Amino acid sequence: MDAHDKPPVGLRLWPQTYAVARLLAVPDPLPRLSTADAPVALIVGHDEVSLLAPEELVRGLGSLVERASEGWRAFTIEAVLPLGTVGLLAVASRTLAEVGVPVMVFASHDTDHFLVPGKLLGRALAALSQARLERFLPEP
Repeated sequence: MDAHDKPPVGLRLWPQTYAVARLLAVPDPLPRLSTADAPVALIVGHDEVSLLAPEELVRGLGSLVERASEGWRAFTIEAVLPLGTVGLLAVASRTLAEVGVPVMVFASHDTDHFLVPGKLLGRALAALSQARLERFLPEP
């Protein structure tokens, strides 16, 4: 990534390529995860099991993966966000939609994460750098 392709202030672009997968069941045992690693989301409910994770982790689940879409890139908002934060993801999603970039959003207790297709990463970075998301971030 060269200088003009850096993520905007307040966003972290993870180096791993992600997959969005539908699993046949909840992995048992769950893969070994660490809070220091890239974010992972396991969503169980509504008659499905979904996993948003680095491709390597998804591939490691083998036949448990019913189908997967690979080639996504992950962003994390680099701030602890109060649970009542309003507008940040709406602006990010709208900004990406305006330039034709699909987005998959997931959240943790403290912050938000989102995926964009890797083939549209340059377009996403350019749009997000103009969105001024930092105005929604809490003061340090």
